[in-house]
Amino acid sequence: MSESKIHSALVAAYVASGVMPNDRTAFEGKSFTPPTGQSWARLTGLPTGRAPAAQGKNAAQEWTGILQIDVFHPKNIGHAGLLTDVDTLLAFFGSGKRLDYQGQGVLIRRAERSQIRQEDVWQSVSISIYCTAWSFPA
Repeated sequence: MSESKIHSALVAAYVASGVMPNDRTAFEGKSFTPPTGQSWARLTGLPTGRAPAAQGKNAAQEWTGILQIDVFHPKNIGHAGLLTDVDTLLAFFGSGKRLDYQGQGVLIRRAERSQIRQEDVWQSVSISIYCTAWSFPA
């Protein structure tokens, strides 16, 4: 099991969703300045656990985690565009979707959204994508 491959599978899926251009996305570990007057997104990987999926020395290992995607739109322009982006992400990361990155599989268990939040100049919604990955002994 590879933390980097799991994370890469989730990031590659986000990019494939087409919800936001890469230049308007805050990826972890990279400098980013939110664009004035334009929508943007922020990705955060949140591992939640690792455990044997069965008993015995040859048991598969299970990884669980959340990819959080925070979507921001300018404040005071209505919420239709924001919720359209949310709908795109929820549809793309549907329950049961399987991702693969260099042989590492990731299963999307479910995706949920938060309420619309009002901030200084942004309105935002968080989408939490709950996922599981496994590794098997050689």
